[in-house]
Amino acid sequence: MILLVDMDAFFASVEQAHHPHLLGQPVVVCGDPGRRGVVTAASYEARPFGVRAGMALGEARRLCPQAHYVEGNPEKYVALSLQLLELYTTWSPEVEPFSVDEAFVGLGSRVALGPAAEVAREIQLAILERFQLGASIGVGPNKLVAKMAAGVRKPRGLTALDEEGFRATFWPRDIQELWGVGPKLAVRIRSLGFKTVGDLAHAPVPLLKTAFGIVGPALREAAWGRDETPLVPYHRGVDAKSMGHEVTLPEDCDDERYIECTLLRLSDQVGRRLRTEGYVGRIVAVKLRNQRFETVLRQRALPEFTADHLRIFQHARALWREHWKGDPVRLIGVSVSGLARRSPGEQQELLPADARSRRLERALDQVRDRLGEASVVPLGSLAHRRAPGHVPFGTLPARSGARRGPTPP
Repeated sequence: MILLVDMDAFFASVEQAHHPHLLGQPVVVCGDPGRRGVVTAASYEARPFGVRAGMALGEARRLCPQAHYVEGNPEKYVALSLQLLELYTTWSPEVEPFSVDEAFVGLGSRVALGPAAEVAREIQLAILERFQLGASIGVGPNKLVAKMAAGVRKPRGLTALDEEGFRATFWPRDIQELWGVGPKLAVRIRSLGFKTVGDLAHAPVPLLKTAFGIVGPALREAAWGRDETPLVPYHRGVDAKSMGHEVTLPEDCDDERYIECTLLRLSDQVGRRLRTEGYVGRIVAVKLRNQRFETVLRQRALPEFTADHLRIFQHARALWREHWKGDPVRLIGVSVSGLARRSPGEQQELLPADARSRRLERALDQVRDRLGEASVVPLGSLAHRRAPGHVPFGTLPARSGARRGPTPP
């Protein structure tokens, strides 16, 4: 049996627990409330007004102007998440974090569904008593069933399902409720005539394989509530699959120079994070979102692994130039995937210039380790070189009434 512990409106609930005057009030967690951005989390009091995670902050303010808009504190949420993981080990050493607010807890094959549900209730009560936070927990024979069961009753729900119970609960539901089926995949599945999870469970395997390749049969197995994905305890360590940074600009921007400055700053942050955590990567991706919230994600494989921010930037810029159509950009992101651990004995550079660059890179990393991430930034990431003022992503206050790149005050 496996449990999936899903913290209810985690970021917003943490703020309410730490600031009692927010209890019972609509709370929206975001970036800087004074700037543009998106909703990171919304409390259950804010959700009846239509506020949800990922929504533009301006739209949230229109729907719920009376909400408390709170700047998020990632360090606080991560620290609390780690404390929760330690709490779960009271019941089992088999704990796998799924996200900052979710974790799988394995109870072994000898525990039946009923006793597993009792353990889930104990965990719920312990979280409430120790942290004054609510959690919804799903119980099932595998990760998929546990994950989907956790969403049946929220907040503070507890749902225990075996495979038969899973089918009774989810077969009548829309295909998009199946874990792993997003909006675009759901459209493709519906185009084949399968509208519910039950329809997919009875779909012909050859048809699914033709339409979706090896993913097709796996989707059918999931619709039956079958999942053989192993639980990997966090104390064993799990390598990262990708690293990236993205930023919502202060205003929609079609200034090529400013977009390049932002790409450079993001590439610098990604390269810095790769080096700090001991990784190199060879797939660079760029994410662009326009004013209509249409998102383009493009990637390119590099000939070699790297953690060098300039190489990352060169490929990110090339991808942007190739796919940007000139419309104003709302959000920009850079990420690197295809990661591998950096070997302890790093290969020596053949050219003196490369060796000098590596020494400079290490020296700058040491400065940042001591003085903070914004203590040294690439000069080219500043939109205006005569204005040395800088904030984490290199953005500066915008011109009044303009929609091009921001300018210094």
